[in-house]
Amino acid sequence: MLEDEMTASEPAVISEPYQQILAVFTPDRGALRAEDVGQALGIGTEPKDTEGIRAKMKRLVNRQILTENQPGPLTLSQKRS
Repeated sequence: MLEDEMTASEPAVISEPYQQILAVFTPDRGALRAEDVGQALGIGTEPKDTEGIRAKMKRLVNRQILTENQPGPLTLSQKRS
């Protein structure tokens, strides 16, 4: 199920994996990378662990929930923080 959500073309932002990722992004935190999110969620920081997280984060950027001002680190969009 989790694998399907990682690769779905239109994942639901309200699905649990996306909620978990967004919970890591708080207004008082700076920009985060997929490795940071993986560590915060206890998933791991190796590339095999962060691939799915990175894909989800990019989808959240496409939906303007997260912002990527430079390649890598992401923050909550202004309207979300």
